[in-house]
Amino acid sequence: MSTNAFAPNPLTVAVGTTVTWVNNDTVTHDATADNHAFATGSISPGGSASVTLQAAGRITYSCTIHPGMTGVITVQ
Repeated sequence: MSTNAFAPNPLTVAVGTTVTWVNNDTVTHDATADNHAFATGSISPGGSASVTLQAAGRITYSCTIHPGMTGVITVQ
């Protein structure tokens, strides 16, 4: 997370992969899946949060604090 964007975006990972979001920005962010597959909770500047993705599919997600900040993860 930097300059109100997720990177890399899009992201493709294997089932069982743990994805970590690191907040390199100056404001708090989160990452919340549109399908409720995960929600990191608030991540302060310099902080991080991880989720392990256990099911295949395409997950769209966003920062609920900054709704224009969106991402896509494809789990294969």
